[in-house]
Amino acid sequence: MLQCDKVNESLPVNVTDEVIQQNPEFSKLLNLLSQHINSDGTSVQAQKDLQQAEEELKHEKHNWLMQKTIYREVEQLLMDYEIKSQECSLSSEDKQFQAALQECLTMAEIGDYVDCNPEPGSSSTLLGLTREEIQRQNPYKKHLPFLQQKLLPDIEDRLRLKCESLVTFHDPDNGTESDRLTFAKASQLPAVIDSEYHELKQMKAKLNKEKHRKDKQFWLYYQTLLDSLSLLEDLICQYRLQNQTEHDTVTTEWLVSKCDGLCLKIRLTELQILCETYTVETCRALSQIRKHLKSEHAETETEYTNVSQALKAYESVGMGFDTLVNEYSKLKNEVENKQWALSEFQHSIENKDR
Repeated sequence: MLQCDKVNESLPVNVTDEVIQQNPEFSKLLNLLSQHINSDGTSVQAQKDLQQAEEELKHEKHNWLMQKTIYREVEQLLMDYEIKSQECSLSSEDKQFQAALQECLTMAEIGDYVDCNPEPGSSSTLLGLTREEIQRQNPYKKHLPFLQQKLLPDIEDRLRLKCESLVTFHDPDNGTESDRLTFAKASQLPAVIDSEYHELKQMKAKLNKEKHRKDKQFWLYYQTLLDSLSLLEDLICQYRLQNQTEHDTVTTEWLVSKCDGLCLKIRLTELQILCETYTVETCRALSQIRKHLKSEHAETETEYTNVSQALKAYESVGMGFDTLVNEYSKLKNEVENKQWALSEFQHSIENKDR
């Protein structure tokens, strides 16, 4: 059984121990193939070439990322200078440094567009220009050593702070350590991340194998559970639901009878309350009240009819009646005002005589 597992792990095959025992020559052939073919089906030489290409690609990626990081830091540094200039005026030295750095960065970016031909072996360039000709147009070419002398410490400090931030993010408990120890951990952070990455890949592969084994157990348990549920359903339908139906029918009939009895009791209580409320004396008093209300209602109806007829008579007069009413109201108001003025005048005369 161990030989079968060894063959299955070294080659992309799935043979049983019985096949290997019945075909010993086939087993030897598989062992010879395992020296030239990997477990994923690729040849050993192709695997070596692939590993070498991956190492070269990793090296090129490292160089590109390093240059990209420095380029981004220079851009951010220029952006910081621009923001600072908006907040307060820069010194003359900072202004000269910003202008020179911006010009050098622009010239370097222009040089990236010179080789515009997609063919790798072609020597043609954009407008026939070369990187050397573009760099000769840089007015700050002579000041590059001064720029590097001032720029490199700033870039190193900014990168150091970012590395320390990454270490703190990776290990939050690292905040109490010294800056020198934190920077030392930052230099080891790629190796630590790579180690953790490979460890996670190994754990993932292990979990996949464990998952495959557990999947088989799961489907076995799942089928057993389905069989148990089917048996339980038969038992419930045969023994539980039939008796439950009879019990529910009896309970329903009892509840209906109880509800009918309660309704009759409520009706009896209602009739008793009506009999106690409306006695012979109460009915006589209500009858007298009804007669009084009828007479009052008849008088009100008669009064309403008279008022309606009077209003219709007034309306038949037409628009002239409204004018007469308004003039009468004005004259009445004037008479009242003059009577008040005469009474006041008479009082004033009597006061003078005294």
